[in-house]
Amino acid sequence: HCRLGHRTPGPEHCRATHTHMWLLAAASAIVLTPSPRVAITSPRAAVRMMADDDASPQSRAVKQQKREAVAAARRTTAAELTLSGEEVEALTAASKSLDPCWREGAAEDCPTALKSVFTQQPIDFFAALRNPQEDPDPAVWIGVRKTWPVLAERSDDDLLAALQPIKDVRVDKRSL
Repeated sequence: HCRLGHRTPGPEHCRATHTHMWLLAAASAIVLTPSPRVAITSPRAAVRMMADDDASPQSRAVKQQKREAVAAARRTTAAELTLSGEEVEALTAASKSLDPCWREGAAEDCPTALKSVFTQQPIDFFAALRNPQEDPDPAVWIGVRKTWPVLAERSDDDLLAALQPIKDVRVDKRSL
């Protein structure tokens, strides 16, 4: 018998069993030990803590619901806007453009929000305007208005609302 009272076929089995138990105990301690600043007082508090975690399924679901509500409100606003056909065509062209959205000077001067995190070069209009997770940075509208002057009189809010129904139609960047 081992120290735990197991009837073992040999010392190797006992050593492996003890190693597995130690790993299980260590993993449990890591997973179940709350942060020193968080007191889990009930199962409901544990669910709340998971919902606050950006990686949790609950948090992702809440964020998705918020994005869908904002998109629905923008669709309603877009339906109330009186955009000309030329303005809709220009905004659609902007959302499909692979041209860089920053052309005001050197790439080093480009705002961080308009740079690729990988290449540190300005992103294209497609990436800036069709990101399903985030709204375009306000700096991108400067480039949109310069490249498509027909949109120069529209506010950022109008352009953002009018962009929603355009973004709703999925476009594969590889097809452009």
